[in-house]
Amino acid sequence: MRLLLCTDGSPAAAQAARFGMEIARGSNEPIELLSVIENPRDAEKNRPSLETLGREIETIGAQCDIKIRHGHAAEQILDEAGAWHADVIVLGRSGQRGITRFVMGATATRIIQYAPCSVLLCKGNQLSIKKILACTAGSELGLRAVEMAGRVAEYSHAEISVLHVMSQVAISDQAYLPDLGATAEELIERQTREGQHLKAALAVLASRSSRGVPKVRHGFVVDEILAELREGKYDLLVVGAHSAHGLTRWLLDDVTADLLEAVNLPVLVVRGS
Repeated sequence: MRLLLCTDGSPAAAQAARFGMEIARGSNEPIELLSVIENPRDAEKNRPSLETLGREIETIGAQCDIKIRHGHAAEQILDEAGAWHADVIVLGRSGQRGITRFVMGATATRIIQYAPCSVLLCKGNQLSIKKILACTAGSELGLRAVEMAGRVAEYSHAEISVLHVMSQVAISDQAYLPDLGATAEELIERQTREGQHLKAALAVLASRSSRGVPKVRHGFVVDEILAELREGKYDLLVVGAHSAHGLTRWLLDDVTADLLEAVNLPVLVVRGS
């Protein structure tokens, strides 16, 4: 998995880069460490931090390339991600330097919408990946998110839970009533639509030599995902984002956008085809 780690030289950005390293630990793919400079006078301010992170990356057995670009943060990150054929862009929360910052806000949103690959937004204080929650909405995009969770687990050896939230179904729907309160295992055994999707998700993980625990919750999607995150004490949330037809722009639906705002842990946004 080719990672593009973006840093502004701040401690917060360094922590995000170190979390990103956990995804690549054990991988043979190279890692690129990118800094974008807005003011030419700041060009050398964060080089010591870049070199320190570069040495840390080499300790996990990965080749590290350091790159410095000049200009607007989002534009330069997107250009570099495409030119370098990155699989994942890693961004941290705001730093405090006079260098262009990679912030959880307009810059990050623009990168998610236009990136040619998946994007990992690092929030919170996680330094390791032991438990992953992969959310699937019963679609092909959900399976792509599960597959990406499996790729991360390959290197981190993390546990994976696959969550499907059954929401906004009218109580009067007689076909749905027998499934109210059913566990994921029961839905799989009954071969319901949701059960078949969860079974397919587990098969995706198995193809990557990973095991997953299927979970189902009933209620409003964002509320139930947040509840699962609290109860399960996860280290990483994996969700999907749709790609508009014929464009590289991603479409952040309300669920993904709300989760990015609400959670205080790293979120891996997986691009749809």
